Amino acid sequence: MNVALLEIQNLTVRFGGLTSLSELDFRVEPGSLVALIGPNGAGKTTAFNVITGVYEPSEGSVRFDGDEIGGRPPHVISQRGIGRTFQSVRLFRGLTALENVRAALAAAHRSGLADVLRPPAWRRRERELTAQAHALLARLGLGHFAEAAASGLPYAAQRLLEIARALATQPRLLLLDEPAAGMNPSEKQALRELVARLRGELGLAIVLIEHDVRFVMDLCERVTVLDHGEKIAEGPPDVVRQDPRVIEAYLGTAGSGS
Repeated sequence: MNVALLEIQNLTVRFGGLTSLSELDFRVEPGSLVALIGPNGAGKTTAFNVITGVYEPSEGSVRFDGDEIGGRPPHVISQRGIGRTFQSVRLFRGLTALENVRAALAAAHRSGLADVLRPPAWRRRERELTAQAHALLARLGLGHFAEAAASGLPYAAQRLLEIARALATQPRLLLLDEPAAGMNPSEKQALRELVARLRGELGLAIVLIEHDVRFVMDLCERVTVLDHGEKIAEGPPDVVRQDPRVIEAYLGTAGSGS
């Protein structure tokens, strides 16, 4: 078995008397493309929130690149190399697309007294950040939206802009929470191709949560299925889609997920 970039063992998360995740084991190898699926309330976003430091584990271990990160603050986890998007688009809606990405790039670079004084080196870095922001927008096909306000972008473009902001942190592991939500079939196909390309070009490991089962099955090499906070199946898409527990818990009600 390959060495894991992310390894979750016996992860349990409780909120009062409610158990959102129960004894989850989950691993992500470097460069892999995997998915977490399941009905609403299955615990998928809870898992993302623990990985990124929004929630603390009640029990269990979350290790990234061999180090325990469970319970660490979100900014520390981001600096370690984990980026994410959210179910609901989170952008600075009053800023342009370029400014949104620049803000994410700037946050990933710590400022010091020299930056406050704004010497020539600071101005040079500002030019570099702007160039990097333009490059990220171009990589995601958003270059022509650089000067457009985020609030005025088409919905699919807002989704892509959020991915650009996550990539600005230079992650080794990218978590995508329902990236295809609200997209039409052609937009989903373009997103599928983009995710596969980003994985190949940047050498990223990618984990995505998605309700569109066809999107997941056509893209990911491994699928983990949660139901009521418990893992009920895991494996290659062709195996998972035939599992009776998956059909009963998810596929039977969601169909092919259009």
